[in-house]
Amino acid sequence: MEKQKILVIDDEHGIRDLFRDALQNEGYEISLSPDGKEGLGKLENGKFDLVLLDIQMPLMDGFEVLSAIRKRDKEIPVIVVTGLGTVENAVRALKLGASDFLVKPLVLQDMLLTVKRNMETRMLSKEISKLKMIETILELNRVIVSLTSLDLLLERVVSIMDNIFQPETAAVYINGEDEGLFFLRKNISRNNLKKKIPVSYRHEDVEDIFRNRKARVEKTKDYSIKVPLFGKERNIGLIDMEFSEGRDIREEEIKFLEVFAIQVGIGIENANLFDVVKGSYLNSIRSLVNSLEAKDSYTRGHSEQVAYYAFLIGRQLRLSPRELEILRNASYLHDLGKLGIRDAILLKPGPLDADEIEIVRQHPSMTVKILEPLGLRKEEMETCFYHHERVNGKGYPKGLKGDEIPLSAKILSVADSYSAMISERPYRKGLTKKEAIAELEKWTGTQFDRDVVNVLVKILTENETGEVIGNEGN
Repeated sequence: MEKQKILVIDDEHGIRDLFRDALQNEGYEISLSPDGKEGLGKLENGKFDLVLLDIQMPLMDGFEVLSAIRKRDKEIPVIVVTGLGTVENAVRALKLGASDFLVKPLVLQDMLLTVKRNMETRMLSKEISKLKMIETILELNRVIVSLTSLDLLLERVVSIMDNIFQPETAAVYINGEDEGLFFLRKNISRNNLKKKIPVSYRHEDVEDIFRNRKARVEKTKDYSIKVPLFGKERNIGLIDMEFSEGRDIREEEIKFLEVFAIQVGIGIENANLFDVVKGSYLNSIRSLVNSLEAKDSYTRGHSEQVAYYAFLIGRQLRLSPRELEILRNASYLHDLGKLGIRDAILLKPGPLDADEIEIVRQHPSMTVKILEPLGLRKEEMETCFYHHERVNGKGYPKGLKGDEIPLSAKILSVADSYSAMISERPYRKGLTKKEAIAELEKWTGTQFDRDVVNVLVKILTENETGEVIGNEGN
């Protein structure tokens, strides 16, 4: 077993020799320094498990040395030794980060017991740290198995990095369609005003971490570390963290991050693969929806039309690309539950009776049941489920009202209703654009959200979209 290493910093030759002899007899490996400047140099160039530090020394006193040690290493035990055993000195030393305090003249047995106690505390702290890191790897494995959404996976990854390392910034970059760049996909920051996170890295900027297959630690005023993320056949991206001045990065932390990055790479590949499978499945479902609509010439193309109007509304409301994608997918899928409703009801050439209406009202719940195995985003499921809610609380399936209804569901409700109104039905003619707008405005504030209706009306009346799909008669 490797010996534990102790650095003794004391300007008295006799004290240094006394400590060396006593501690060597206990099995420790000892290094001696006659002043603080030399002692700090040894700490910079070597690894020690504990420091015994005198207070009264020339060049730098023990308080200055202790402060410098704590700037580079917050964990190594530092036992302060002094002939001036005042309460003020003890309090000052402890405030600066001393682990313990001894007063000269020393009883050697007391010194040995103090060293042993601090060594045991240090070892226990290391074991707890290792256990925490092992638990984190196991947790990430569980996340990789359970999370198929890339966004959720990356959100969990940066959260884990933040909890374990408490950096100033933590970010994950993923290879983009432009093969020359890694783009920022998820980040967390403790000080958004001072720390600017790059939105991308060129491949040549981080080429070394992939070539060496190792993390790169940069020590300037602040510390930063970049860790490569590998896939089976290509470089996936990188993890990038920055730390404030005085936060050192230990070797075991670097090793942990490299193992952690392997797991993250696997998770990203799994999520990307699932996205491909999900995309194929969604395309299959869209084909199924098209088949469903093709049964009735009056509803053919309804989902495409709803997606079109929903997108126009969402874009005008300045939804993010992610939110527009959610809205588009939900628009295609919102009537999928009608697959479970008999054709005799769906294709009935007249108004439905009360029982039939109740059956039709089950289709949002049926849609969600069909989509549940897919692992779609929560927002997509909610948009499909709530698109028949009304802002006055008299809709279905839950009777939500006002702000309880997700904005995407409010948008889908308006787009769906407008598409239905301008379409022909066996029992009625389609409304003109002007008549449909009048109906939307009539039910604004009761069935429909006012802001959403106003946006669609603005789009339709100002003809901002060019050709509008559907019955555009006036």
